[in-house]
Amino acid sequence: MTPRFHTPAEEAVSPLVIGLDVGSGGSRAALYDASGREVGARRHKVPHQFTTAPDGTSTIDADQIVEELRTGIRAVLARPAPGPILGIGIDTFASSLVVVDAAGQAITPCITYADSRSHAQVAVLRDRLDTAALHDRTGARIASSYLAPRLLWLREEHPDILGRAHRVMALGEYVALKLLGTPALGTASAAWAGMIDRRTGAYVPELLEATGTDPELLGAPLDPSATVPLAGSSLAARHPELAEAVWVPVIGDGLAANIGIDATGTGTWGISTATSGAIRQLLDTGAAQTDRLPSGLWAYRVDARRTLVGSAMSDCGRMLDWVRTQTAVPEALAELDTQTLLSAPPSASTPLVVPFLSGERGTKWRDGARALVAGVSASTTAPDLLRGALEGLALSFLRIADQLREISGEPERIVLSGGMTETVPAWLHLLADALNRPIDHVAISRSTMRGTALLALEQVAPDAERAPAPVLRRIEPVPGNAEHYRERLARFEALADLA
Repeated sequence: MTPRFHTPAEEAVSPLVIGLDVGSGGSRAALYDASGREVGARRHKVPHQFTTAPDGTSTIDADQIVEELRTGIRAVLARPAPGPILGIGIDTFASSLVVVDAAGQAITPCITYADSRSHAQVAVLRDRLDTAALHDRTGARIASSYLAPRLLWLREEHPDILGRAHRVMALGEYVALKLLGTPALGTASAAWAGMIDRRTGAYVPELLEATGTDPELLGAPLDPSATVPLAGSSLAARHPELAEAVWVPVIGDGLAANIGIDATGTGTWGISTATSGAIRQLLDTGAAQTDRLPSGLWAYRVDARRTLVGSAMSDCGRMLDWVRTQTAVPEALAELDTQTLLSAPPSASTPLVVPFLSGERGTKWRDGARALVAGVSASTTAPDLLRGALEGLALSFLRIADQLREISGEPERIVLSGGMTETVPAWLHLLADALNRPIDHVAISRSTMRGTALLALEQVAPDAERAPAPVLRRIEPVPGNAEHYRERLARFEALADLA
């Protein structure tokens, strides 16, 4: 298990900040010192689940999230803090939507990134708009996880709800409204909704017009530096120790994950390996290298200085779970010598797996694509299938890496974190070989929450020295193996086109 990166309360460096993280499985809160280390044993988590239905529904009660975060903050502050608390940072899962009435009450659940009920509106907008030009402007695709199709879906399918709407908010924006009395939509969160110009930070008129949306319905994007004072808020009234603190506008969890593992330099790739997976890189917003965006990447503006570029896959740890559940691979992977299996030389007899259990995001964005397995013979074993599936994940990362190389060249460093890697650390041998680059496996639990804390510290203690994220292990590629995976990638792409 990844060790916790923390410091005893008596050694904490002032000032302190609180990190809040709203993920798909729960809401978390923790206290961090000025070095970016978690302070003592104050972390608190409230588990939750999305409500789903066969029609594509994926929602969660927005007020439930507010209460979960109130509980988390209360738990973190149950004992006196070992120094002044000057900031609160927050991230949530990206691409969320809450409809709010004039009284500031949510009149819909929070619609999550996984909700696909607007798929018909996706098709309409793709036919009506120049999608390539919009991808260049917004850095996002027209897809059911983004805001434009959902606004059109509400207008067409639920005009009664939209008729009562005073504002449409991201989840973290709504949390700020309820806790502070002031909605605060971060630029990074707005960018992840796919409707702002990645170069200017303004809403794109064509998307507003195509969805019949008055810009007053949407919040003004705020850069991280546009902090909201907590003084006079109901949150500070409950917790006087927060009276001098500021609230940093919400960001998406992907940006928080990169910041949390120190993947912030323009030459560093940050890789996440959880249920889903991604490669992300922070680049200069105005740099010439980001002027032309490859079709398989997204680019989300953070502020005037920084843009997060990358792509993601829906199935990473989910693919591992599927193989473990559906084959004879032991449920306890410790019973299988995965180190030997996954560090062995590559073989042409390994099954070729396209791991699209939930459709394809990066790089071709085919929602209806499904997983495929090829090259299975009578001698194929369950461990062979496990290796093939994990090779398929490595090839999926390689597809994204190739497009990142188009705009930024070879990375100076690759850092990686995520629960899937902790379950099967030996698979990093496959990933390093496929990318043909060394990988630093960073040892931080809940890196996303640390990322929100670091962004808050950037605002309230910019000159404080940060403790570097500890590297658990460095994995070097085996010379010559990259050529094998290049050949496999060509076959992977041909097979994926059939998916």
